[in-house]
Amino acid sequence: MGRKSNTTDTAEAGIPESDEQMSQAYWWYFALIYLSGVMAATSIGRITPVSVDLEDDLGLSLGQVGLIASSVTAVAAVLGLAVSVVLRPLDPRRTLIGGLVVMGLAGLLVSRAGGFPLLLGGRLVESVGYVVVVIAAPVLILGLGDDGRRTVALAVWGTFMPVGLALGAFGGGLLSAGFGWRASLTVAAAATLAMAGAALYLPGAGAQAAGPEPEGPADAAVATEPRDGDGDRSADRWTRARRLARPVALGAGFATISATIVTFVALYPTYLHDEFDVPTAAAGTLTGSVSFAGVAGGFAASVLLRRGARMKYLFTAALLMPVGAFAAFGSTGGLGISMTSAVLIAVTNELVVATVFAALPLVVRTSADVGMANGVVAQLGSVGSLAGPPLMGLVVTAADGWWAVGPTLLVGCAVGVVLLRAAVGRGQRA
Repeated sequence: MGRKSNTTDTAEAGIPESDEQMSQAYWWYFALIYLSGVMAATSIGRITPVSVDLEDDLGLSLGQVGLIASSVTAVAAVLGLAVSVVLRPLDPRRTLIGGLVVMGLAGLLVSRAGGFPLLLGGRLVESVGYVVVVIAAPVLILGLGDDGRRTVALAVWGTFMPVGLALGAFGGGLLSAGFGWRASLTVAAAATLAMAGAALYLPGAGAQAAGPEPEGPADAAVATEPRDGDGDRSADRWTRARRLARPVALGAGFATISATIVTFVALYPTYLHDEFDVPTAAAGTLTGSVSFAGVAGGFAASVLLRRGARMKYLFTAALLMPVGAFAAFGSTGGLGISMTSAVLIAVTNELVVATVFAALPLVVRTSADVGMANGVVAQLGSVGSLAGPPLMGLVVTAADGWWAVGPTLLVGCAVGVVLLRAAVGRGQRA
């Protein structure tokens, strides 16, 4: 049997068994990478159900609890791009495993903390592992190859944050209700270490650690620039700056989206407790359930993108998040209206987040720049995750009411939509 071209229709005469095995291996490896990201994201959600307990037991303020919840993204917020450059020559499998180990050990430290300084210090150490995981994981996905699966895989990868937030909040609510907040955080840390062990089954990437080879545009719709070899260095620097423009726009827009969902997950349990007298553990569980419901938006994005939906239209849906926030935090209409509106926030957020990750190959000029773009998006998205909860806590305190959440998110999301649409405006076919 002769070899067939990659462009041969595999539907003709059936798919060889080896191809079926390759497909199964692809999605098995993707599942391990995806679950690693989910476990990293639980580090944000796991603070949600114990927030009131932390306030009561350790005397923390609402702003301090918000900072503890979001500080796991601190290193990514400050050094995301730099870390992506440092990790570029390394095997992303090993860095992913190392990041999970750091997160697990730091989580054990946080579970034994007796005050705000040690809590914050442990979370900052945890943030080192977090940034490694969220940068290495998409590079591993791209290293698996097969452009036909790439858009779907990246879109599904974009759901790791809400799934992790939901798992952390829901599971943490159940554990903290039965065994206390320290036991809840200990179990989460142990699970992270177990995930690091499971990631040992991922294939080593070797030369693929740097991402796809620079053999052309990352996507056929992206306009490439000619390579001039050893041309003028100043012109080369200007070219590199221009190559960053669209990834920066995508990352800045993503920052507003990340700030919205992390703020919601961090503060909504306190709102339910304050406004509707929902018990602490139940408030965390309800918030986790809402966040998990948002995953439907990510899978909807993957389906819409496969059917040719334009990304800039999906990004515009972000304006539905502040609409939901007006009702969710409006203290009117009862618990049912608030929860329904919260689901709207979660689903819309995940629709947009999945589209952001699927857009990574579109906002670069060559496939060699995908790793760099991922670092930019991770860094700016983490800035939003880090700043959102404490800033919103300050806004709510200054306004003396939860009503301020909706207007604040409206401004942020409007800016985000403009940036996201600009990033992909000319990068996708109509």
